[in-house]
Amino acid sequence: MVLLSTWPASAQTKSFPDVGKSLPSCDAIQFLTGAGIISGYKDGNFGPGDTLKRGQATKILVLWKEVFPVTKGNTFPDVDETYRSYIETAVAQGWITGFSNGRFKPYNTLTREQMAIIMVRAMDWEGTAKELSTAQIDEVLSPFADRADISAVARPYVAVAVSEGLFGGSGGRLLPGEGITRGQFCLVVFRAELKLRTLITGVRASCDHPDKTRVVIDLSCAPGAVTASAVSDGSLNIDYQNGVIDGDLSQTFVSAEVTGMSARQVNYTPRTVRIALDLGRFQKYRVMSLAPSEGYGHRIVVDVYRRTTGPEGRGGPLICVDPGHGGKDSGAVGASTAKEKDVNLAIGLILAQQLRQAGLQVVMTRSDDSYPDLHYRARLANEAGASLFVSIHNNAAGDPAAVGTETFYWGTPEEWSPEGRLLAEAIQRNLVAAIRSVDRGARTHWYNLVVLAETLMPAALVEVGFMTNPAEEAKLLTPAYQQAAAQGITAGILEYLEWSTTVYSAES
Repeated sequence: MVLLSTWPASAQTKSFPDVGKSLPSCDAIQFLTGAGIISGYKDGNFGPGDTLKRGQATKILVLWKEVFPVTKGNTFPDVDETYRSYIETAVAQGWITGFSNGRFKPYNTLTREQMAIIMVRAMDWEGTAKELSTAQIDEVLSPFADRADISAVARPYVAVAVSEGLFGGSGGRLLPGEGITRGQFCLVVFRAELKLRTLITGVRASCDHPDKTRVVIDLSCAPGAVTASAVSDGSLNIDYQNGVIDGDLSQTFVSAEVTGMSARQVNYTPRTVRIALDLGRFQKYRVMSLAPSEGYGHRIVVDVYRRTTGPEGRGGPLICVDPGHGGKDSGAVGASTAKEKDVNLAIGLILAQQLRQAGLQVVMTRSDDSYPDLHYRARLANEAGASLFVSIHNNAAGDPAAVGTETFYWGTPEEWSPEGRLLAEAIQRNLVAAIRSVDRGARTHWYNLVVLAETLMPAALVEVGFMTNPAEEAKLLTPAYQQAAAQGITAGILEYLEWSTTVYSAES
């Protein structure tokens, strides 16, 4: 497997004129402002170099940790309503304390060593700090020329913060007594955030498989819920929770099935990363969220299968939807004089919409009250290179008691289309379940139907219900029943194509 490009950062969600991309804390500021944890000033600037006050830092900490604020109590006489609930919450959590004189000093600057103490406590690392020996602390702090300036109380906390990579000083100095700036504190909090979340650590892609391209997204740890959704423009979105990404990421692939991917933060509560795969010419895909195995860690694996038939160009299978009759040909006339052609078109339009929403390509033989002849319908599907042909009809019978659903495929009792049969059976099974109708089966028709005989791809003709049955006709005229019928047909098509956005926990 080969990584085909690097990870350049793309557009950010928020911007401030005084926060350039060259600023080390730029991505951290973008993330925390996007998450609503900190905001800029009214003049549009962020003020990354402004020192941070103790009250401000406490508010940021509580919002970042998503702890419900304490609304009662006032432990410190010098704390006003601006920060009271945040300070009470942080104190209750054990992240920060006041001074020995009983004051909190919310408008005093937060020093760098104070920052180390509250961050280590908020990350639940205080136990580690207390277990460090003097020798271990001295070893961690030895690179810093001003280590003697760190107070005795703060030394183990600073040592842990340095060891965990939350901060590393500047020019060989920690400057423990200096105030920390807004930009610096954002950077420290963001580094802590990255330690708590699932990150993309790499991407591997292989086009060497005989029938597919495989894309593997390596993760730092187990993700939260993983979901997939297809987009009608021919892309596949994979969202995973408990994820954070450092800027928008993009990548290109040399593959007929997958041309590129990007990853970005799409939600902060819960933290959600979206991986978008730009698909080329493909037949189907399979998404897997896998636990560590065979020497690999947690990962999301996507197999995109090669399409060798159907139209050229990007996209998945093309479905030809044929609403039967139309124009001068009304089809069956119902018990209430409703016309079959109108019901067929209503269901066909919904079906087309649902198939597009599922990520499939669609061509319709008619989308209005027109009458394309039967040979034209078959020719249109053939010339478009459709993968499937599905004709929508409704039935009629001399006996008004006749009810139920049936689906036809081409053939005779001695010879038939095997793929057409599989398609018809899948549609019949799912449609009957969706509308709870009488199951009249999937079978060949006694007449050599043009749209089944002249189409070159698997084809099925659906008779949803009987227009001549008063009760069934009444249901067929309702939008809810038409929606359910279209959903059933869609489900049958997706089943036949093995088209699924299910995220599996094991390889096929």
